[in-house]
Amino acid sequence: MKHVPHIETPATSNLVVNLGLMAERLVGDMTGTGPADARNRALLERALAVAAAAEQKLVEQNKRIAFLESLSRTDELTGLLNRRGFVEELRRSLARARRSGEAGVVIFCDVDAFKSINDTYGHAAGDEVLRAIGQTIIASVREIDTVARLGGDEFAVLLANTNRRDGAKRARMLQRELDRAIHAIGDDLIRVGVSLGIEPYGPHDEIEDLLARADMEMYCNKRRKAANTLRVAEAAE
Repeated sequence: MKHVPHIETPATSNLVVNLGLMAERLVGDMTGTGPADARNRALLERALAVAAAAEQKLVEQNKRIAFLESLSRTDELTGLLNRRGFVEELRRSLARARRSGEAGVVIFCDVDAFKSINDTYGHAAGDEVLRAIGQTIIASVREIDTVARLGGDEFAVLLANTNRRDGAKRARMLQRELDRAIHAIGDDLIRVGVSLGIEPYGPHDEIEDLLARADMEMYCNKRRKAANTLRVAEAAE
């Protein structure tokens, strides 16, 4: 993404507002009727109009900057956070852990045999499956939790204020929801297996090490699973 210059600061915005208020008050205080008073009143009214226009422009620019910043944190395909957004949220959680001892759990999620979906049904179908998986994860966690698509077929969940035992329990529930979900692709109904890596964190953890541990745990679990994770769902199911 292109660098977005910093256009507005709170000090700049406050200065514009204060100038506008001062001009407005001066206009209200002017009671003279002479030519000089009329000229001064006109100048102040013009300054007031300029200040109002500048304030509106700053508001619009601030909204634009916020929109561009949100794009830099958002995965375009799923609407979830991307890797950058997830790392930022994890950094905040680790900072809270260092301040207050708060614990949490990171879950890495990787779709099993996802390449076979793209090869069999095409990339558009694969994208639909990824979007559906993202929505299933969102529906299976709390509002305070963080869900992201890290890239490709990898997702991540940050369970805030959660101990190891509760995190593992919730991860098992999430795995069941994902594994039993049925995806309609054309005339076929398929189930898509996932592999999870569950890693608790605390005050002494660092971001890169934590992510590496969760990633390694996920791949260890993937190797333990049966290879045939993409299958056509039976009609009775």
